[in-house]
Parts: sequence; structure tokens; C-alpha cells
Amino acid sequence: MPPKKRKKKKPATKGSGFSLFKSLFWICVVLLTGLTLFVVMHLPLRNAPRTSGTVQPQAVHKTFEKPAIQTQKKPRSEQAPVRDDSVQKEQPQVYEAEVDDFDAKVRSVDLAILMGLAAQGESERLMRHRAVEVRRHHGQEFYYQNLTINLGHEVFPFLAELKKNLDQLGPQFSLQAVDDNPRDLEISVLGEPTHHIFLPLALVPEPEPEPETQVVRASRLVIIIDDLGESMAVAKRLAALPFAVSFSVLPYNTKARQVANLARQEDLELLLHLPSEPEGYPRSANSGPGTLRVNMSPAVLERALVDNLARLPDVDGVNNHMGSRLTQDKKAMTVILGHLQGQGKFFVDSLTTPKSCVRDVSKTLGMRYYRRHIFLDNTAKEHAVLLQLKKAESLAKRTGLAVVIGHPYPATLSALESWAKTRDTNVVICKIQDI
Repeated sequence: MPPKKRKKKKPATKGSGFSLFKSLFWICVVLLTGLTLFVVMHLPLRNAPRTSGTVQPQAVHKTFEKPAIQTQKKPRSEQAPVRDDSVQKEQPQVYEAEVDDFDAKVRSVDLAILMGLAAQGESERLMRHRAVEVRRHHGQEFYYQNLTINLGHEVFPFLAELKKNLDQLGPQFSLQAVDDNPRDLEISVLGEPTHHIFLPLALVPEPEPEPETQVVRASRLVIIIDDLGESMAVAKRLAALPFAVSFSVLPYNTKARQVANLARQEDLELLLHLPSEPEGYPRSANSGPGTLRVNMSPAVLERALVDNLARLPDVDGVNNHMGSRLTQDKKAMTVILGHLQGQGKFFVDSLTTPKSCVRDVSKTLGMRYYRRHIFLDNTAKEHAVLLQLKKAESLAKRTGLAVVIGHPYPATLSALESWAKTRDTNVVICKIQDI
């Protein structure tokens, strides 16, 4: 019987090849898995500083703080939003007040008087200006005030508070009785009398309004509100006042054109608030984009002025924003005033420095000189603004004219609305063009 045929076995090489393939396959899987785990575990660690809640906020915070602190290292166009926010929300005093500004010291006495009244639960309504007189201290102009305060019998608590407030201002400020009369007082700054205060024993009634004769024509008051162009709501509130204020708009503010258009619609006087180089620019004071600077050549300076005017081409005139350095420079101001004269536009000297040469340059060019007399809101408190408005009224009645400058602060807006109800209507509120 033939032997049975054995089944042929598969070649061993085939099985070994399959095993080799499986081995390689699993090695690759292991390697890819390991690589994936390595990437997943290590990549987040390298990116941790970008997502960490403790490290990253500091880095971001610094990038936003640096322009506000070291503005001199950034272009002015980048500084403007930071400056505008801080000016309007945190530091309302956007004007320039020099350390040696004597009138600023006089205004600090105004505030000391108001604080003395407030401590007794009284208001500035008890005060009446009998006279406001322009005087000079070492060449600097200030306003000497003759005041009556109707406190009646209770004057000594007020006097004690006033003395304390003046002492806190420093040894330069003194309070003395005239002829040993505690109701007849004189306040001096650096030995210069600045305020006379009379405290009558009996309450003195308010005088009857004078008949509207020549007083109406002679007593004029111009109210300029600077730094407009960031809020339409503020502009509309000013336009709604029962008297016409002059709008002064910063050309690079975000709503400058809209605010200017509103002024035109309401037939309000419109000024360009011209960014002008202050002392210490740009480190300690920055007037923002479009600033006209002393070191510009005449051609570049005029070109910068033209560029500013082009942003608000319908303005009636110009007043300087900051500019304590620029307005001292006769060459620069000759270029600026000469161009404005050729365009038929006026210039109002905001008088941010007592060293301003604008009066002399105006006289040389044969231009009418306009200037600010009183800042309304160096102290951005409603009662302080009201006192400055009363001072302006008295100055207008005494000299025939007062030009005041305020800013779009909530306290200033509230004071203007309150003052509208009690103001002396014999003083005509008008435009610069009307004086």
C-alpha cells in the first residue's frame, strides 16, 4: 500500500516574515504613542508662562502701564488716548498751573474760604463780591476781591476754621483783623493783600437788580469750554444751557467733527483748541497729537498749524491748549498769529503762563488781543466753580468784560446749570466775536 502523502507545511520563512511585520508594526505604534505622550506632556510646560494665571497678568499689565508712565518714549499719537482718559477721569486739572503762579495762590485762598463756610454747614451763596480789582504782584496779574459774607452773629467758628485752612497752606498766607475789628479782615499772600472780608453783624439783604440801562451793553462775559470732542452727551448738555457758551474742540479727539457740527447747528461760537508745547514737554506735560513746538522751523510750524485747522476747518478762532512754552516764544507766535490773521481768525490767549508774549506779538501785527481772565475749575468742585462764576460777574461789571475758561467736568456742568438760575442777567453772555 502506497504511503500516505503528508500535507505540505507552509514555509517557515513566510511565518517569520509575518512575525517580523507585526513586530515592526507594534514598535512603530509604541514609538508614535511615546512621541505623542512626550509632546502632550512637554509642550504645555514650555507654554506655561503664556497661560499661567500668576505670571501673564503682570506682563500684560506692564505693557499697558508703560505708556502712561514713560510717555516720552512713545509717539504723541499713541499717548493721546492715555492722556485724555487720565485728564477727564482721574486728574481734572488739564490747565497748566506753574509753581510760581501767584493767581493760583489767590485761588487757593478762595477754596480756603469756601471750606471754612462748608465746615459750618454754609454755602457760597452767603458770599457777595462788592468789588473785584485787577492787581499785580511782581509782574503777575491777580484779582483782589472785596467780599461780604452774611453769617450774622456766628462768625467765630468760621474764623477759626478759615485760620486753620490758611495755616495749612503755609506761612505765606496770613489773616489779620483791620483795626482790631474781628469782622473786618484782610488776607495776604507773600505780604500782598488779596482778599478783604467783611462779616456784617446783621444779615445784609441782596441788592435790588439795577435797571437795564447801559449796564447791559457795558458788562459782557464770555464762557469758553475747552477740551471738547470726546463726548456728544457733554456737548449737548452745554448746548442746552439757556445762554451760549463757546466750544473749544481738541482737533484729534474722537468726536471732534461731530461736536463741531453741533456747535454750528446751535449757532455757538467754535474754537480750535490748538495743541501747544508746554514747559516740560513731553516728560512732565504732554499736549497730545498735533502739538506745535518751539524747535520747529517756521515752515514746519505753519504746516502743523494748517494740519490742525484742516481737521476743524469751520472754526471762528483758536485758543491754545497748554502752551506755556510756545506762547513765550515770539518767533513761533508771530508765525501762528500771522497765519491766523491771514485766515481771518482770532486767537484767544489762554494765559497758561504769566510770561506769554501773545499781547506783544498781537500789537506788532495789528491784531486784536483777546485773553482769558479767570479759570473756572482749577478746583473741580461745584461750589468752587460757582464762586469763580461770581467773581467773573463782578469783574465784568467793574471792567466791562470777563473771559473765563472751563472744562467739561461734571462739577463745571452742574455749576453752570445752577448758576443759570441765579446769575446776574445784567451781565450779557456773548461770543469773543461780539467784544
